[in-house]
Amino acid sequence: MNNLIIKRSQLVTAQVTGTPATGRRYTFLEIPNLSRNNIILYGFECYTTTQLTKTPDNITPISAANIPNVVLTLRDNDKVEFVYQIPCYNLVRSNVGGFITMMKPRIINLTDSYIQLTGTGSIATNEAAVFNFYYQLVGE
Repeated sequence: MNNLIIKRSQLVTAQVTGTPATGRRYTFLEIPNLSRNNIILYGFECYTTTQLTKTPDNITPISAANIPNVVLTLRDNDKVEFVYQIPCYNLVRSNVGGFITMMKPRIINLTDSYIQLTGTGSIATNEAAVFNFYYQLVGE
């Protein structure tokens, strides 16, 4: 397992709204302190109901059985998709030997980032892909 110095971290969720549909973009819920293009992301991981039964906002994460049906796209402050359709299955630490996905630090545009479903499985309306972002503030 890698050891990471955590400068800041926060749970973020992209909630499936309406009837779950393959290919549709589901954006992240608004988080004012992370939605101003003022964070530099350097690592992230994904949680399922195996790791987290509910978020602090009482949202149910997508189950481990359904997480293979979800991909993540992250966009930067120039609206460039620098992480494009990475399978969320590969972001769950228990699936990858306990590792957190690390990346070259980059300013992220959370409001333009999203998840997509590659299949609906038994994903229910209002379930969410839940991530922990490891970041620092711009200028920190």
